Amino acid sequence: YLKKEMPSLFGREKKKEELLMRLPEIYTILQREHHISPGDFPNVSKMQVGQQTRRGARKQQVTCCFCPPQDMLQHYDFSKFPSLKMKLIESVDKMLATKIAVLMAMIREEESKLPPPMVSGGAFEGSQDGPFRHGYGEGISAGADVEDWIVSQDKHRYDEIFYTLMPVNGKITGVNAKKEMSTSRLPNSVLGKIWKLADCDCDGMLDDEEFALAQYLIKIKLEGYELPAELPAHLVPPAHRKDRP
Repeated sequence: YLKKEMPSLFGREKKKEELLMRLPEIYTILQREHHISPGDFPNVSKMQVGQQTRRGARKQQVTCCFCPPQDMLQHYDFSKFPSLKMKLIESVDKMLATKIAVLMAMIREEESKLPPPMVSGGAFEGSQDGPFRHGYGEGISAGADVEDWIVSQDKHRYDEIFYTLMPVNGKITGVNAKKEMSTSRLPNSVLGKIWKLADCDCDGMLDDEEFALAQYLIKIKLEGYELPAELPAHLVPPAHRKDRP
């Protein structure tokens, strides 16, 4: 984007300064166009610091030598940035839509071979049971002691979103799910973990219950709670419980 906005001959420095001033706006444009989570962008103030320092020095009419750190945009010639490789991006999107299921299955197979971490005996005996343990009934453990699937409380809202994402045969692709999940402003690393938990049948797509679960997990994370390493039994969507041991 920055390269595209640069003039071919004259006024490059002035345009560069203008683009640095507009960096928050440019971040928003790129988030919307490419469905990138805000958490995956570098700190905007840090990227602008070179430009801000130089402008502040001019206002005070102070002459100084300013050498910005290597990671500041002021240091770079925008016109020499490499062009966006759309074919590469399309290939990655295709991989997310079709190959992710295979990767998820491999990860779960490896995790199933690991012994469950546990501490027992002495003061820890029975500490996993009862309503008085830390965090009981909160965050990811909410709904553990009720019969109804807790996600169903808000499923009507999640369904409205789901059917705008063009489901085919009752499922949406990873690409379409990513567009909606990215609006949460969570980093892709967190959204990837949520995808792994929500894709119960590891087919690389989400049905309406799996999508509702993903939205519920996003809500839990945004409320400040940690995500589990494995999906608790009470959060498994009803239609997928028959597939679980």
